[in-house]
Amino acid sequence: MEMSIDLGGMYRSPGYYLDRAESVERAGFDAVWFGDHIQPWFHKDGHAPFAWSWLPLALERTTSIPTGVFVTPPMYRYHPLVVANAVATIDDLFPGRFRLGVGTGELMNEHPFVDEWPDWSDRAGALVESLDIMRTYWESDEFFDYDGRYFQFDPVYPYQQPSTELDVYCSATGPSSARLAADHADHLITLANVPDVKARVIDTYRDNGGDGDVIMQTVGGFGDRERLTERVRNSFASTLYPENFDETDPRVLQESAEGATDEEIQEAFLLAETPADVLDWVTTQEQKGVDHVVITDVSYEQDEFYRIAGEEILPSL
Repeated sequence: MEMSIDLGGMYRSPGYYLDRAESVERAGFDAVWFGDHIQPWFHKDGHAPFAWSWLPLALERTTSIPTGVFVTPPMYRYHPLVVANAVATIDDLFPGRFRLGVGTGELMNEHPFVDEWPDWSDRAGALVESLDIMRTYWESDEFFDYDGRYFQFDPVYPYQQPSTELDVYCSATGPSSARLAADHADHLITLANVPDVKARVIDTYRDNGGDGDVIMQTVGGFGDRERLTERVRNSFASTLYPENFDETDPRVLQESAEGATDEEIQEAFLLAETPADVLDWVTTQEQKGVDHVVITDVSYEQDEFYRIAGEEILPSL
């Protein structure tokens, strides 16, 4: 079992998270991730630094830890050629260390860039075309054009290609997206609080030929559980309610979570007070067929969490 940290980037300035990336590497985690959001899931004291500016700096500040984006929809905000070029550039600078997570997007982050929010089938179709374009850019040795349903362009030449072979990690929270990941990506990312996640997502991915790693993500923190519960209530608890995925205003999202109970929050997220709490949660994910767990860390004392993890959690995995 591997374990990594998603720093998220929503609570503090981007420079703060560069220091934390160094701490994550020192502790011995398997990777560090950073969210790609133009808005956070909450309004008060929220932050949303640009992931693609932060990532190369984090790679420069660290020595060898793989570092990735968690996750980017390679459409709407970005043309897939732009993402392909960015990834190839980062991989040329830091060979083999960059991890690309992709998904079909969230309305909250994409709505300024679309006239009308597409349904899932159109977003999935655009993602599949995007992945085809990016792989062609990374691998082609000649000019290529594209004439798809969602993207069309005249011939371009991939002047900046990656130094290493790149894997794609695809986010999925239901059976259709799990099948997409199996068919078009190298690894699966899913969420621990998805209902029936093993049957609906993980098993579907495996049954449809997905043979990459299964990455399980949760919002989590280490420290006083009551204090962390209140922090999550004021930030990520809005994600407990499916209707919020159609909301675009972080102020409304934050207000919607005010009524979340302690029990709802503590059951949905990993709020650990001891190393045993973390290891018990990891064991539960392993029983679902998970290969790699990712904690989107909401801890107040993050460096202390990473120190304890390096001494008492990671050696047990």
